[in-house]
Amino acid sequence: MERWGRLTGMLFQIELLLILVAGSLAAFRLDDRMLLATEAVGAIAWLAMAWAQQRPDGSRFAEWRGTLQFAACWLIFPAFKAIRAVYIHHPADGALLALDRRFWGGASLPEHLLGWEHAWLSEILSAGYFLFYFVVLIPVIVFSIRRRSSEARAFFTGLTLMYLVGFIGYVLVPAGGPYMAFPETFPYPPQGGPITTFLVSVVKNGITGMDVFPSLHAGIGTYVLGFSALGGYRRIAVLLAPVVMALVVATLYLRYHYGIDVLCGLALAAAVLTFVQRYRKECSP
Repeated sequence: MERWGRLTGMLFQIELLLILVAGSLAAFRLDDRMLLATEAVGAIAWLAMAWAQQRPDGSRFAEWRGTLQFAACWLIFPAFKAIRAVYIHHPADGALLALDRRFWGGASLPEHLLGWEHAWLSEILSAGYFLFYFVVLIPVIVFSIRRRSSEARAFFTGLTLMYLVGFIGYVLVPAGGPYMAFPETFPYPPQGGPITTFLVSVVKNGITGMDVFPSLHAGIGTYVLGFSALGGYRRIAVLLAPVVMALVVATLYLRYHYGIDVLCGLALAAAVLTFVQRYRKECSP
């Protein structure tokens, strides 16, 4: 299974390079200095990741592969904003909404949740959605510190695989989400308070317009929860469960995702966790 982990890293390296190149060309066409600066930082992160990928197993720099893959991923992610602006002329939102309505009995899943809107619920779910960043970053930091362990290798292999497949979905099924594509059907933002207002500003600055299918918020949150539960980190899993549940519901309630996005994100997490469990068994000392 170690070679599968190495193969995942190599494929992710190629994928991020293609995204970086396409994003850089698009940023040049847009003459967007901020995006160009972001692409430059992403290029440095990609070079560091590629260097670690080429180092022999056991070397000091190779131990940072997982951490550098994650860092490069997040730093290159804004390239999707330029790619969306220049190359995506026919987003897939219409098809996703139609499919979601057919799947959920005539109304999409986020449409079913429109009647749930209350200021207090918006505050709770907005907090849950924002906590995604901590759900991901805390284990990344912990396993970066414990980077020599087989658990760290398993965690980063699974996380890299989540992003690898997720980014393919972003490219093949580019969509902005219900609130962006259909504002007349999905009023935005929902009624809320300061937490909701803060989240709206965060999303506005980070949204790319093609990062909906599959839902990596739901998928990666579930992956971290599943990794903890299946790895015997029971107390951590108990703490994470309500946060991840709120996060998954929030993706729909806040009009960021269609139901089909969330289902595919959860299915991806389940598939990756199955792979990671085999990886754990074969690579554990």
